[in-house]
Amino acid sequence: MTNKLERIDAIYTKDNRLSQLSQRVQRLKQLNETLKSLLPPQFSEHCFLANVNEHTLVIHTDNASYASLLRFQSPTLCKELSKHLPQIVNKLDVRVRPINDTSLNSEVNSITLPDNAAAALQQTADTIDEGPLKQALLRLAQRRK
Repeated sequence: MTNKLERIDAIYTKDNRLSQLSQRVQRLKQLNETLKSLLPPQFSEHCFLANVNEHTLVIHTDNASYASLLRFQSPTLCKELSKHLPQIVNKLDVRVRPINDTSLNSEVNSITLPDNAAAALQQTADTIDEGPLKQALLRLAQRRK
């Protein structure tokens, strides 16, 4: 019994559901590019088309102020994107989805302390009762250079 490698496009063309999903993703990608071309340059980096449901466009943005400004452009966006869809869309659903930048988390966790600062934190933790503060101080004290 040999397991022959297959090309990914051969796999999803065999499976009807995967094929439909692939086509939908490609369609949303094209519509997202159309959306970005309709928006002012300062908006396009912060907004993307997440979905099209019946008569509704779902757009995600990373900032509430962009969401408000997008809502003002709702009639124009619906009209223009309807030209590229089989159905007419007449509602815009804008959702704020902050960007989850993991590089920010890794920078916070990579902070190191000089030995004397870590020792001072350790001494402080040793003088207080058990609890969340003591645990936090002990975790900070472990960040020695």
